[in-house]
Amino acid sequence: MQSLAVIASGGTTNALIQVLTVLMAAVHADLRVRVLFRDESVLRLRRGRMNEPIWSNAFRSDADALAQRMKKLDLTDLEKLCRDIKASGDVKYYVCSSSLALCGLKKEDLIDCIDEVRGVPSFLLEDVGAADKVLTF
Repeated sequence: MQSLAVIASGGTTNALIQVLTVLMAAVHADLRVRVLFRDESVLRLRRGRMNEPIWSNAFRSDADALAQRMKKLDLTDLEKLCRDIKASGDVKYYVCSSSLALCGLKKEDLIDCIDEVRGVPSFLLEDVGAADKVLTF
């Protein structure tokens, strides 16, 4: 089975949608997927925060229309989408230990589908090192 390693840093809704739609495609292509959330993306993984619409400057002026398009595309519940992606294939979600510490959070503050807290060196050596493809967002 081919594998994909993803490093997700962006914390806006559009950044999360970008990552999640790529993950959907990867599991449908039967890829083994490992994701490391770090930096701003960790803040969005807090319970109750993932579905909060936070748009980048490029998208902010069109927020109302975006909300309608998200609803039409069934992208309004990003936390559920994370769970569904994980349930659809060989997917593991990790959170960067240093980013978690910088955000003042603990693993129990995060959404349930996070598998574990990992350091960047471990992710690079084990997951990126073994991956056929690597993407960063």
